[in-house]
Amino acid sequence: MSLVKSLNIVIIFLIGLVLYSLFFGVDNKLSFENLQNENQKILKENEMLTQENNTLESSIKSRQKNDAHAEKFAREELNLIYKDEQFLSFKEINPNEPKK
Repeated sequence: MSLVKSLNIVIIFLIGLVLYSLFFGVDNKLSFENLQNENQKILKENEMLTQENNTLESSIKSRQKNDAHAEKFAREELNLIYKDEQFLSFKEINPNEPKK
């Protein structure tokens, strides 16, 4: 009988210890719920960034296939010209700058 009482006390103590750790321990239920909420926010943000990435990727692909865009980029960014054209460059003058 004494052994049964001792085992019951040990089991009740272990159950109490587990319940204490569940509600007040380091990895308690509240911190678990907070982590789940944070995970949901990050998943939504990741989904939005994935959609934005897909939109930008399709925009880049459509521009790469467009000859007019390629020509505009070559002219404006790379300063390229056709064989029969002449390249004119204008120097910007600051009105506050003293004249030489």
